[in-house]
Amino acid sequence: MNRSHALGRTILEKLIESGYEAYFVGGFVRDYLLNKESDDIDITTNALPDEVEELFENTKATGKKYGTITVYLEEHAFEVTTYRIDKEYEDHRKPESVVYTNKLIDDLKRRDFTINALAMDSGGNIVDLFNGKDDLEKGIIKAIGNPDERFDEDALRILRALRFVSKFGFLIEESTLKSMKNNAEKINLLPSERVIPELEYIFKEINQKQAIKYMVDIDIKRAFPIFTQSIALYSNSEINLDFTEFFAFSLCLENKEIPEYWRFSNKEKMLMYRMVHILKTIKNSRFNPSLVYKLGKTACLRANKIQLIRFPNNDQEMLIEEIEEHLPIKRRDQMQINGSDLLEIKKIYNEEIIGEVLEELEFQVVNRHLQNDFEKLKEYAKILMERLDG
Repeated sequence: MNRSHALGRTILEKLIESGYEAYFVGGFVRDYLLNKESDDIDITTNALPDEVEELFENTKATGKKYGTITVYLEEHAFEVTTYRIDKEYEDHRKPESVVYTNKLIDDLKRRDFTINALAMDSGGNIVDLFNGKDDLEKGIIKAIGNPDERFDEDALRILRALRFVSKFGFLIEESTLKSMKNNAEKINLLPSERVIPELEYIFKEINQKQAIKYMVDIDIKRAFPIFTQSIALYSNSEINLDFTEFFAFSLCLENKEIPEYWRFSNKEKMLMYRMVHILKTIKNSRFNPSLVYKLGKTACLRANKIQLIRFPNNDQEMLIEEIEEHLPIKRRDQMQINGSDLLEIKKIYNEEIIGEVLEELEFQVVNRHLQNDFEKLKEYAKILMERLDG
């Protein structure tokens, strides 16, 4: 038992001593039965939110509208949620409201999959009302009740099923998979802020290719048209990409900008566009010093990995490493001449000309057409400045 588990048990015991029911629930119980350590502990109880707040000293009403109070013990946070029944869902993503209930079964049957509807008391006894333990042992992902209802309530559950495939290597039960295919288009009704983290998890877990093949089976491109060409190609390759790399691959194949739907950070966007630029540049050529210098070894290595999906016999990793190792300079400030030096050579007050000259000198040095020597750079700079400034 780790520290967070021990602290969580003290919360259960305090609730029970105060006359309430309380259980560990969801992912923590699933991982516990799989002998996987987890610090993400959720607790369900018939105590009302106000009653939970009264019982514990350090709390925060993080989701009180939905019955959740976060209880803090030491440095650990525990979400304690009142048994509830979800009312109608808004936009296939969240319930309009909840109704509290005194029955554990009511709370468990609103959950997504049988393997996530397991509860455990403070003594380690499992409450299994939907055969979730058996599904867990068999490695099966199965929706609770009617899968069409579960996925209509929250379409993100489709991606969560794929996430569990990627994480655990489980199989998806037939009626659940059929419903995922029938409801796949509803995923694009969700904000990308919810979708992107799930896709990132899918693409980073050990069994990601198994999950990707399920994506092809449910025709995920109906939800994400940007994956129209990429998803099938990727599923049949032996290359493993993270989601950022896969998205860059998709952009390259579709020859499009990032669609407005996808809300990536500016840093992520720049990295994707950098990799797309590299992929297009090396389509009919090889990596060269200018490319590695300007766009960086990391981006080049990632782009190289992406291009292996279509051209598996064109691995240029060693070439990139060799180019980077032997670059005469790694940054412009390592050049033996700068803008101030150029102004000493010729009084030019056009910053654009100064920038163009420095860029050309940089290119010549990187490609070993000129030595990184002040006098040699100065002589070439004079020629360039006369040409550009007259």
